[in-house]
Amino acid sequence: MPNSDISGNDTAPIPPIKSQPTISKKKPWLRIAIIVVIALVLVGGVLYFVGHKSPKPKGQVSGQKIIQVTPSNTPSTMTKYLSNGNDLNLSFTYPNNWSVTPPSNDNKNDQTITLTSPLTTVINADDDSVIGKIVIQVRPGSDTVSELNSNSPITSLASTQIAYSQPTSNQTSYPFISFIHFSDGSKATGSFEEVMITGGLSFSQGQSISAEDVSGLDPIISANFYQCAAQSCTGSSQSFLSINLDTWQNSTIFKQVLAIFESFQLN
Repeated sequence: MPNSDISGNDTAPIPPIKSQPTISKKKPWLRIAIIVVIALVLVGGVLYFVGHKSPKPKGQVSGQKIIQVTPSNTPSTMTKYLSNGNDLNLSFTYPNNWSVTPPSNDNKNDQTITLTSPLTTVINADDDSVIGKIVIQVRPGSDTVSELNSNSPITSLASTQIAYSQPTSNQTSYPFISFIHFSDGSKATGSFEEVMITGGLSFSQGQSISAEDVSGLDPIISANFYQCAAQSCTGSSQSFLSINLDTWQNSTIFKQVLAIFESFQLN
């Protein structure tokens, strides 16, 4: 029944007092600290995994076994070659781990000068790692460029110009070089097996080329590429080595070929 106050008037019942929620005395920094520690552990684990992941060896081609050949006697200096013949009256420099015949300053009979690189690992036009070598020939203008009379040669790329480093007054400063592909080489687009200094002669991509087309060259300077089946790399143990433009521009051994080309002084 309703309560009555002292005056006798009825009053509303007094509602019970609800209990107040207990405020946690735990401090929020502890939870934050735990979260930070967990995050640091996770980040540290990821960084450790990335930092210790085995790197892929340079030059490795996916799915291919890399054959590593390190040329002996890595060149520290360049050697100057002198030819004192009537036709081959010239000079050039080459890395001292290449071989050359005939000896310097002993070519009065205008014998073909042959430079041979050490064996080295090359990525060929088919994207395989192979053992190869380069042979540069310097032939008198009276010679026939016999390799252009077989294998249906074409220029796989348009000719480009290089710059002789110290040209004489008897030579053009910016000769063309032409990229020659033989039918027995790789079928990869743009592949080639020989590069020749063609002087003022420029060829377009896919153009047929023959010995007659370069009959005016004097001297005839060219580099042929060979793939080796054995360490000796002679005769039947060698075949055409087809490369592409990327290998020509970026492989150390082919940079040496270009440096030799550019060093020629023709008297």
